[in-house]
Amino acid sequence: MSNELLQGMIDIVFKGNLLYLSPILFILMVVLFSERIISLISHAITPNERRRY
Repeated sequence: MSNELLQGMIDIVFKGNLLYLSPILFILMVVLFSERIISLISHAITPNERRRY
């Protein structure tokens, strides 16, 4: 059973379907990590300000 799963994953990656899935995955990652990205940007703009976490 795991051999069939591995073969299916290899088919998805190497048959070009990942090209169509990559924009969707990128948008999903941006949505999931947007709070952390905003925090990093604001910390880079004002690095000397002390903050409580």
